[in-house]
Amino acid sequence: MKRLLAIALVVALALSCAFANGSSESAAKVKTLDMFWWSDGNEGIAMQKLIDEYETLHPEVHINIIEVPFDNIREKILMSVAGGEAPAITRTTEGVSNHCYEAFVDVSQYTDGEALKSQFVSSIESYYVKNGAIISVPSDVTANGLIVNKTMFDKAGVKIPTGPEDIWTWEEFREALRKVKAANGLEYAMAIDNASHRWSTMLYEFGGSFANENGGNFSSPNSVRAIEFTLDMFKEGLINPTPWITFEDAGILFRGGLVACQVSGTWNLQNYHDNIKEFEWCATYMPYDVQRSSTPGGKQLAALQGSGVEKEAVDFILWVTAKEQSQRYCEEAMFVSPRLDCAELNYAFCADDFAVFANELANTGSEGAFDWGYPGLSAAFGIDITYDWPKVINGSMTVAELCAKIDKDINDFMGK
Repeated sequence: MKRLLAIALVVALALSCAFANGSSESAAKVKTLDMFWWSDGNEGIAMQKLIDEYETLHPEVHINIIEVPFDNIREKILMSVAGGEAPAITRTTEGVSNHCYEAFVDVSQYTDGEALKSQFVSSIESYYVKNGAIISVPSDVTANGLIVNKTMFDKAGVKIPTGPEDIWTWEEFREALRKVKAANGLEYAMAIDNASHRWSTMLYEFGGSFANENGGNFSSPNSVRAIEFTLDMFKEGLINPTPWITFEDAGILFRGGLVACQVSGTWNLQNYHDNIKEFEWCATYMPYDVQRSSTPGGKQLAALQGSGVEKEAVDFILWVTAKEQSQRYCEEAMFVSPRLDCAELNYAFCADDFAVFANELANTGSEGAFDWGYPGLSAAFGIDITYDWPKVINGSMTVAELCAKIDKDINDFMGK
């Protein structure tokens, strides 16, 4: 009996060791992909759901989210690469990528690059393509546009555009603002978030830009016309100068009913849905002059060189940014999808407003993407336009002086 027990014990120990060894070998096959991430809202929750699904489909992969504050993300990427501890994946923006893209994997090494680019709105191409390499893949996109106090416009008897075929010209919109201002007893009719990125949408609609491949373009006739038209609206009291002079949040003015409209963006839709109860509001189409435009922004996902799991990282990025996953992610996180086949999504609310912004992006040219996607360029004009536009408003700087200064800084930066 004792001999049988001894044999059973030996067999049990052998089986236990075999199972342990098998488990160790199985665990060793799982590859962990660290991913740098920050969240502005609930997008982290939406991404984790997709990660969980991907890990079920690919049990050999584990994706580990590492939270990094957005203000530290660029430094964190550069330091991790320099220290030989690059994560597999990072969330990024065009501004971050402009400083880090040489450390990113060229996705076109693993897939058909031209076919991949054809899936996304063309206006953001320079955000994720650098020197011919696809250094990231768009995951969501933001757009500048017009949000109006519909209650005030209705009171003035001013009809808001109902579709792309019914859009105001800037001259027509200026006349509409005069009526809305008078009917509602407003001091100012309109607010623009800031003097650089938000206002640049208006610059592009007049056919201007900060720069192009030849250098500074701010002194071009179309750019000057956009500046002078804006300045006239300030002088007439149609645009509130406070956000540009004191950097006050223009959203405070709109939410408080102090202005009838705001040039802002998609990021405010959920905020306004949750917090504006005193009046009816909606997004509508930006006015145009020579063309329609928005100014795109957004986020991308990049794989980093030196992680040792570059292929696995790219495989996940391509999966999570594909049509079905992009739709679910953007619907839950309340983002606009950068994909052409996801222009109309089933949001829980504000679906019509998101559709307006998506249409603006679909009708946006390449001017904004050049200005904001050219590595480092926005820093060359951003400080000037932010701090010198107020000088033009108060008369201490002329339009010609502003244009000459910005063109010089851009040309110096670009070596023109």
